Amino acid sequence: MKKNSIEGYLQRIGFTAKPEVNLNTLAEIQRLHTAAIPFENLNPLLKLPVEISDDALYNKIVNSGRGGYCFENNLLLKAMLTKMGFSVRGVLGRAGVKENSVGRTHIILLVTLNDKEYLVDVGYGGYVPTAPLLFKPNIIQQTPNENFRIRKNKDEYRLEIQLPGEWKRLYDFGLEPQLHIDFEVANWYTSTNPNSKFTQKLVVARSEPGIRYTLSGNLFSIHQVNKKPRKKILTTRAQLIKSLEEIFLINLSGLPLRKLKFEGK
Repeated sequence: MKKNSIEGYLQRIGFTAKPEVNLNTLAEIQRLHTAAIPFENLNPLLKLPVEISDDALYNKIVNSGRGGYCFENNLLLKAMLTKMGFSVRGVLGRAGVKENSVGRTHIILLVTLNDKEYLVDVGYGGYVPTAPLLFKPNIIQQTPNENFRIRKNKDEYRLEIQLPGEWKRLYDFGLEPQLHIDFEVANWYTSTNPNSKFTQKLVVARSEPGIRYTLSGNLFSIHQVNKKPRKKILTTRAQLIKSLEEIFLINLSGLPLRKLKFEGK
């Protein structure tokens, strides 16, 4: 088992250069992380614990070849960036389809470089930003995938993504300092509460430049920039397993997949 090291993490995501504390390194790590490490909620669905200590995250995602949801992906990245010398803090936001329909159960990272702050998020599923976003409201920012913008929203801020014909709200967030115990509380609710979507339905995503792969229940979709999504219903458990392993790059060994509810055959 590898130790909790920068080298092991960089090998996991395919970063081969010497990491330096600058924007180029940060952007490359974010791009590679979102391509190599999927968003997935297998543990909550299988009623397995979601542990978010540094060692637990490293063992699951780096050593065991798994992915995770927001608290796992972003807290692993926070720990690794901090080891590299970056100044990183985590804040909490409200995601969900409707405003204020959920509590503060999404973690966002803010990275300070040369007196500028950047929003960094590698744990937002199918619409995850694939590049750091300068924390400056009302400017359109390009990424290897879609455009994003940050807007002031009353006493908070809002992240939006540009989709064909519309700007879509992703989440609202504040800048209040958070302790690790705050993330523990939000993570516990997200991973155990029967009303949490992550305990009810399979949600998996992985993003490469210009293309995103998503799985919602047994609906598999491919989203390419400026093209209509291609969608396919997975009708057998074998198709599901194959997509998890080959498209989403998840190591499924040791998981009690017989407990995974599947809507097909």
